[in-house]
Amino acid sequence: MKVGIVRNPVSGGRSGHARWRDISKALAEHFPGCEVRETARAGDAGPLTLELIASGCDLIIAVGGDGTIGEVVDGIMRSARPQTAFSFMPTGTGCDFARNFSLPSEPEALVRRIAEASVRQIDIARITGRSAGGTVLERHFANIASVGVSGRIVQAVNGRGRRVASGSLRFLLCSVREILRYRPEGVRVVVDGKQVFSGPVTVAAVANGSWFGGGMHVVPFADLADGLLDIGILRGASKTGVLGILARLYSASHVGHPLISFHRGRVVDVEPYGGAMLSIEADGETLPFDRLHVEVMPSALSLKI
Repeated sequence: MKVGIVRNPVSGGRSGHARWRDISKALAEHFPGCEVRETARAGDAGPLTLELIASGCDLIIAVGGDGTIGEVVDGIMRSARPQTAFSFMPTGTGCDFARNFSLPSEPEALVRRIAEASVRQIDIARITGRSAGGTVLERHFANIASVGVSGRIVQAVNGRGRRVASGSLRFLLCSVREILRYRPEGVRVVVDGKQVFSGPVTVAAVANGSWFGGGMHVVPFADLADGLLDIGILRGASKTGVLGILARLYSASHVGHPLISFHRGRVVDVEPYGGAMLSIEADGETLPFDRLHVEVMPSALSLKI
């Protein structure tokens, strides 16, 4: 098996660098001769994935956070061999996709697990939308895409300013700050052709996986292999009300709250109304889309982990 590694060298900061030393040693032991490519900026992981697949790699391993994972998955789906096996080693800020699995924390144990695992199929999702200039855009995601304050939070987490915290704490601090600044955006949410919501929204999450925001168990019913998307909608509410719900997201105790509804389907549209500009993110990266049209792709990704 020819193995390609796509690594984000800034993922995880200093701890990520230290972790990479152990990861690279384990990779050399279990996958001798693997090819390593490193990103220099956001958006690099997809093209690097295409290069590795074109060179004959049978397995692509993403080393980084949710953004790197999402870009690598998108690259695999855009390649001439979308059946190429995919795996990952989380080193990023949130690492929410990894929370869908019970993974060993030690690099050697995780690399060994990847080496010994059989390939299984999981769902992914495809987003289409338009840029501000009218260009039709497409992107695949592995975990969650969302609209609302979550898009502002992701932008703040990924910002270049001085970082006062890292990991889940950084997500929490940015969440509180952006919630206090946020004005609910007006959206219509349509699932399989049926409108399920219209009005001001704090967050509308279209989920393949269950977690986002550095450990928030936002859509706990989501299943990576059920052929469906799960949608969680938090209506527009007061800032104090949203902050109260925020504290409940980590334990999934927000389920049943009167401001929150859940839906399930195969095709989801989230559209703005009243001239609103939506804040959109997918797999922890902001997207320049004006709306979301999301379709599930059942069993489309060959996962080895």
